[in-house]
Amino acid sequence: MSARPQLSLQEPWAFQADLHHEGLDQEWYKHGLPSGESITVPHTWNIQQGLEEFRGTGWYSFDFHASEDWENKLLRLQFDAVYRDATVWVNGQRVGEHFNSGYTTFVLDISHAVHFGANNRIVVSANNEQSQTALPLENSFDWADDGGIIRGVSLLVSGQNAIDYAKLHAEPIFQTEGDSLTAPYGRLSGEIHLWKRPAGVNEAPMRIKVSIADEDGTPISEEWATASSDVFLLQHIRVDHLKLWHFDHPHLYTVDLALFSGDTVLDELSIHVGFREIVAEGSTLLLNREPVRLMGVEWMPGSHPERGMAETAEQLAEMLTIIKEANCVITRFHWQQDGQLLDWCDRNGLLVQEEIPHWQTPHDPDDEWLQTSMQHAREMIHRHYNHPCIYAWGLGNEVNGQSPVTVRYFEKLKSQVHNLDRTRFINYISNTVHENPSTDATGVGDLLMWNDYIGTWHGDLDRPEVIQKITEAHDKPLIVAEYGLCEPAYEGGDARRTQILQDNTIEYRKHPSIAALIYFSLNDYRTQMGEEGEGALRQRVHGSTDLYGIPKPSYETLRELAAPVKLTVEVEKGTTNIKVTLEAAYDIPSYRITGYTLTLTDSLEYHQEQEIPELRPGERYELIIEKIQAKDLLLEIKRPTGFPVIHKPLQAYLNM
Repeated sequence: MSARPQLSLQEPWAFQADLHHEGLDQEWYKHGLPSGESITVPHTWNIQQGLEEFRGTGWYSFDFHASEDWENKLLRLQFDAVYRDATVWVNGQRVGEHFNSGYTTFVLDISHAVHFGANNRIVVSANNEQSQTALPLENSFDWADDGGIIRGVSLLVSGQNAIDYAKLHAEPIFQTEGDSLTAPYGRLSGEIHLWKRPAGVNEAPMRIKVSIADEDGTPISEEWATASSDVFLLQHIRVDHLKLWHFDHPHLYTVDLALFSGDTVLDELSIHVGFREIVAEGSTLLLNREPVRLMGVEWMPGSHPERGMAETAEQLAEMLTIIKEANCVITRFHWQQDGQLLDWCDRNGLLVQEEIPHWQTPHDPDDEWLQTSMQHAREMIHRHYNHPCIYAWGLGNEVNGQSPVTVRYFEKLKSQVHNLDRTRFINYISNTVHENPSTDATGVGDLLMWNDYIGTWHGDLDRPEVIQKITEAHDKPLIVAEYGLCEPAYEGGDARRTQILQDNTIEYRKHPSIAALIYFSLNDYRTQMGEEGEGALRQRVHGSTDLYGIPKPSYETLRELAAPVKLTVEVEKGTTNIKVTLEAAYDIPSYRITGYTLTLTDSLEYHQEQEIPELRPGERYELIIEKIQAKDLLLEIKRPTGFPVIHKPLQAYLNM
């Protein structure tokens, strides 16, 4: 049995909306809600009929039996997210609260309040009223403000001494052998932080064993971390025959941590890591020492009309699959996401920038906001540090970037965030850098990130001239972090959205300093400031899919523009042979193709599959398919991860 049983507290919870702002009677904290409905967590009330516009307090309660065997153990409640201000009681005793940050994980020690060998009651209040002290601020932000226990809840049981979190750095070591660059081994280092010990807990010496295994479970290494107060240090464990993490080859290693006192295991924690390097050299972005230019799209979660911000793991995976099937390999999120979502990105290869929800406000942030921003940063980074999919942390989006006050603020914030993570990019996303590139706040970041709405919000400017000024002002990679059509504020529908996507992408490709494009947005999305729809269906129509992920015509345009291989098909004269020519894209996107396969099938028995040899950007590969009838053949090119790059009837290419 694990030294850390983790019980998912999913159902049944009772829920009651405090419609008249009455609070709960003290007895209800102990005996349950007077008229609560039975619900499953994750949950939000803002998709329920009659509560779509309710901004206030929702009350939750849950009963669990505490085994007698748990006495003298450490019991912790882990809330993956409660939006937004939460207070928690156990058996009528207040055990903690979490304010001003509605998308980050928090953990509470409830050991002192639990009755062992008996039933126990958890009561939670969640309040989503507008706030002057939280991020996002007031009602300024452009996504749903769904209230409730919007992500999972778990009960963690361990010895009285336990692991809180770990920050592990998986570093590949590169070597040049002749004309080849390889990473024959890697080094794992980092910090393992213990949960703060309650007064009187045994101070006996402790040890942490660190075991590393390959993806298939094959043991690789076993070491002991070095104790330093309540932090254990891990010093450069070597991993030979290294397999790198890449969005096309998302190889993961398992790191098991076991906390010992003598020969007794007090706590265990299992973590997945990926060895990869993402750095900038001048205006070039390098992934594992390979120059890359990447194509991506931003998705706005919380938009499923039947679940809102309480989307299930299956619904999250469904939308992430739609991103990957659009050939997109990089994205960003305006606010912190669920660990389950990031696990999917780790396993399936999607690069992520996760952000503090500093969205447009406060207009000129001052030092008073640093405390709130750093709460967000600490909670985000401490819990998500080990995800290889995360390549950058975002400090904010569109916060008056030309203001000297804003610039100084983000300089200070970046310096403090850098102390939490020195291994990743730290960025600020600007919608003003085109005004005066040399003084804009995005220059504070490790990468330049620009929301480009020339032709709509930014007026009729000369885009090539603007890009030239931005890239001349800073010797850093430029990421176009948003571009698209903000409908219905600007007319034209999906036809205009398609045209913007095509025209802008073609222009961006001409500028070598642009390292990545993140189109906005994948989906129409639910938002508390939307122009279309009402209640739970208030939305913005900005996407290439609808709220349910059903594609519009512009989605196929995105898929074709983002494809890393270009394809031509022709019939050899005088024969029934087909010549297929593949070319690795060499503008945007641009990266090495390895492990891809080409398959031809028909509706009956014909099946031909061939691995495509490694292709560097601009290289070609020709394949002759002999003596076939092309009418019913389906041509498919797949990534090593199984996601289709191209999936079309062969005849469609012959008719081009």
